[in-house]
Amino acid sequence: MKRRDFTKALSVQAVAASALPSVLTASNDVEIEEVDIEKPMDQASDIVDLFYGHLKLNGVKEGETFLFYSTPSFARKEYITASLAAAKLLGANAFSLVATSNSSATANRDLAPSQLLEETFVASDIVYGQIPLYTDAHNAALAAGTRTLMVGQPLETLKRMYPHEDVIKRTYAGAEVLRTANEIRVTDDFGSDFTLRKDGRKGHAQVGISKDKGRWDHWPSGLIACGPIETESNGIYVVKEGDVIYGLNHRATSDVTITLEGGRLVKIEGGYDAQMIRERLELFQLPDGQQYDSDGNLNDPFRLAHAGWGTEHRAQWQVIGMDSESMIGSLMVSIGRNMFGSSDKYAGLHGKNYTPVHIDICCRNKNLYLDGEQIISAEGGGKILPPELQ
Repeated sequence: MKRRDFTKALSVQAVAASALPSVLTASNDVEIEEVDIEKPMDQASDIVDLFYGHLKLNGVKEGETFLFYSTPSFARKEYITASLAAAKLLGANAFSLVATSNSSATANRDLAPSQLLEETFVASDIVYGQIPLYTDAHNAALAAGTRTLMVGQPLETLKRMYPHEDVIKRTYAGAEVLRTANEIRVTDDFGSDFTLRKDGRKGHAQVGISKDKGRWDHWPSGLIACGPIETESNGIYVVKEGDVIYGLNHRATSDVTITLEGGRLVKIEGGYDAQMIRERLELFQLPDGQQYDSDGNLNDPFRLAHAGWGTEHRAQWQVIGMDSESMIGSLMVSIGRNMFGSSDKYAGLHGKNYTPVHIDICCRNKNLYLDGEQIISAEGGGKILPPELQ
């Protein structure tokens, strides 16, 4: 499949242009601007200490190459300046890169990141910011050992859910239990009862830190997930009024009943929210009902992407965002793209679905079982039962 470049030109801000990866300095498609981070940074100056501490947790050290990647739509420009300053204080070679288009590979796979972007990611030790998660470029960077970390939530959320030892401990413990399981079953009192097979797939942990080579994470986070076998999901999945349809950026206003057969969503029933989910997925269907693209990759929006539970005790259910995904005892069962891999033992979904669309759905009041053992109880909105995972 021929792919078009959306990054035909890139703009770069560098603390020292001489420290940029050679792939950038050799390209005619890159506009480079040196910046003086010693000048007053206005709003950003108040958060340098926060980013400094977080970069230390991520192992940023002298001589490393630090990149903050974003697109023009990135809402928190102060994060770029503050993180560059923090990286410089740690002795890293720091620069930011802004793609000159807001397009993304998750909007249309033909609009995949350019070879230049992939080479820049690979040449960096750590990439911060708007990570193009479900892309070949990101997978290549992880395979090369680059550490990547998504950062974009509001400042209040970054502070409130700053990486915490208790969250890290329960998340990795849960990811190990999930890694060794073969079947996930989800039930509730509202009609949900479905099973997913995950034989051999990893248990993915998110804790807000990417310290190890080839690892992706998201600050803030506290959650566990896995990519189920794409053809092995069966049963009924009920999304209740008030649950968060994060992929549509709102709460469900009515119940949605999803029927799963052979790994596919064969029915999406209910009111307005069911209609919106159906219409969103239908936008990305291949012609004539095909499920594989011309490269031979599964490309079907009507399949589950990942499933798992939240581990963050400081998350607030009323806040839509990473709070929704991380709320301790909540469940996230998502739809669509999942071709995200990593060499890290507890990172990556390693799914095979290349559909461009991805919809996260975060629910409370559900029971989750791994190979028949109950892990999450619906009690109180959601409670982790095994003492070793609490």
